[in-house]
This record gives sequence, structure tokens and C-alpha cells, in this order.
Amino acid sequence: MKKLVLIISALICGIAVAKGTTIARQTTMSLRPDTDTLAFVDYLKKNGQDPKSFMLNKLANHKLVVYGEMHKRKASWDLLKSVIKDPAFPKKTGIVFLEMSSDSQEKMNRFFSNKKMDREILLDVLRDVQMEGWDDRGMYEFVIDLWNLNRKLGKKEKIKVVLTDIPRPFGSLKTKEEFGNHFKNVTERNKQMADIIEMSMKSSTDKRGGFFIVGLGHVFKAKIKIGEFSYVSAGAQLKERFSDKDVYTAVIHMAIMDNMGNVEGLTRDGLFDYVFDRNENKPVAFNLAGSPFGKEDYDAILDFRPFGIGDYENNYDGYIFLIPLKNEGPRYLLPELITEDFVRELRRRAEISGNNNWEEYGVKVMNITLEDVQKYYQKQTQDKYWSKLK
Repeated sequence: MKKLVLIISALICGIAVAKGTTIARQTTMSLRPDTDTLAFVDYLKKNGQDPKSFMLNKLANHKLVVYGEMHKRKASWDLLKSVIKDPAFPKKTGIVFLEMSSDSQEKMNRFFSNKKMDREILLDVLRDVQMEGWDDRGMYEFVIDLWNLNRKLGKKEKIKVVLTDIPRPFGSLKTKEEFGNHFKNVTERNKQMADIIEMSMKSSTDKRGGFFIVGLGHVFKAKIKIGEFSYVSAGAQLKERFSDKDVYTAVIHMAIMDNMGNVEGLTRDGLFDYVFDRNENKPVAFNLAGSPFGKEDYDAILDFRPFGIGDYENNYDGYIFLIPLKNEGPRYLLPELITEDFVRELRRRAEISGNNNWEEYGVKVMNITLEDVQKYYQKQTQDKYWSKLK
């Protein structure tokens, strides 16, 4: 049971691509005969849609769309930015839920209410998403695009942005005791996110739907239950609190990974990648239910494999392919998040947490300097997102 709890509790960011990613085991693509893959290719040709059109259609026809992302992927955020820039988006969607610390809601409100954009407010919000801050440039740019969108919309059309994750009031925590007591008593993350979304949507007078962007580890529909222990994702809870029809979940294509960023290989021994290649690697999105993809055993998140959570359509409603994994550039990072002041804050957080072992930038945090951070970011630009995947 202790091992089970550690595995599940490790899902602190959905799927977080850890710094210094290593490869657990390399899986080569085992190509299946054409007779096996024809049904997959044929399904894409008949049912596949342009990803942006697909997402806009789901937003128009469901109360809540949940997009399961993998953090710091530029192609994924480029898709999301294209969705919100489409004139159809604000007509059907009135609220965007983000995987950011809920205690930063006042700051986010202030960011959106300012007539002149103040990016430092947004950077401060990102600095409290995780202990080391959250350097996801795509998320940063997405929120800025939402700010620009709201400037063009009338008062009743504006998009509301709601932060859903557990509170992380690092600035108010001064001692190890305060730090320990706070995080010992926070609500479980999936429940916290589902609670905020349910309350926000059911209390709103806006008849438009919602859009929830979150790490894909918080989206899958299957429930893990061993004895008295259970893990139910935010996506699964939202389907129960509304309905399966009201809530649509979609995820982006990935390799097989665990929450710490360790990569095992290609999903379904390379079958999906092979089929996308046969489809000329065109960006495509499709429903999993009734598809040959949906009938394949789910294997993308290593942490869940021991629990037998079923096939792909048992876990997600839709699937999105944007770009061949081998063609993705480096992780899309935000170096300007880290300043001299924030380096000092990182050292303080390491001290009050009693944890100096998170070597995020190549050195123990209590010894970190801005130069260490700059060297880290310089190195990150040299490696592709899936650089170790053959």
C-alpha cells in the first residue's frame, strides 16, 4: 500500500517533464502488418478532423471540455492559442479553468482587470504554481492571449479565468512548522480542482460552457481502487458531478512516460506513430469511442500500468496528434521567471520545506545562483523534447 500511495501521490503535476530526464527502457517500433493497420488509417481518413475545428466543435456541444496536456510542449499550447483566437470561441465558452494555485486568484483577477498589461503579476502567479515556480512559456503566452482577447470583448462576453489547484501560499509560510501544517491539511488535488470547477459552473449565470486545461494525469476516466485506497482523477469526478455527455475529455499524443519524466518508448509499440506516419503525419483529432485506437490497451502513463485501467476509450473521449514526436523542438520554457529575487526565494523555500534535495538547476537549491539557472536554460535549448526517444 505504501508503494501505491507513493506512485499516486507522485502525480503532482499530471505528467511533469522532469529536468534531467532519463530513459528507463527504450522500446523500438514493432510495425504491424498492413492488414492490422489498415483499419486505423481508414478511420483517420473517414473520421479525423483538424484539431482546432475539433476542439471548437466540442466546446460548442459540451458543457465542459477537459484538455489533458503534457506540460511545456509548444505545439500543444499553439493549438490552444489558436482555439481561443477563433471568433467562435467566446460565443460558446465563458470560463477557462487552469491548473494554477487557487490562492493566486486575486492576483489573476488583478492581471485581467488592469487596463495596461502587467506581465510581472502573471509571472508572480507562475512562481507560486510549484516550489520551484512554473516555467511553462506556453501557459504564460496563453494567459496573455486571453488578456488580449478580453480587451476586444464586451463586458458580458469577457472570458473568466479561474485557478483550480491547491493553495500554495509560499510567501506567508515562514517556518518549517507552518509549511508542514499547510501541506498536510490541503485538499487532495483532484478533488480540489473538481470542487472549484463544479462550484464555479453551477453558480454562474453565464450560459456558455467551460474549458479546463490540466495535465493529462488528472483527466483519465478509470478509477483506481485498492482496498480502502482510491484515486479518482478530476476528469472522472467531473463526469460524475455533471454527466458523461456534459463533460468531454481529450488528450494529446505522447510517448510512454512516468510522472517524473522518465521515457519508456512509443505507445502501443509504435503502432499509433506508425499510423500517423501512414496518414502523412497530418495534424488530426478524433473520437476514441468506436475507433480501433480506442480498443488498444492504455499504456501512455507508466504510473498507472500496474492497476489495469483498461483501454484508451475507457480513459479518454478524444485523441489529438499534432506533430511527430521526433520533430518536436525543446521544452518551451520561460527563463525570465527566475530573477535574483526569486533565486533568494527558492533558497528560502528549500529551508522552510526542509527539502534541499530537489536539484532543479543542477545544484542543491540552497546553494543555487542566478548563474546556475542561466546555464541550465542554455543547456535546455540544445535538447529536443523527446531527444532520447529513438
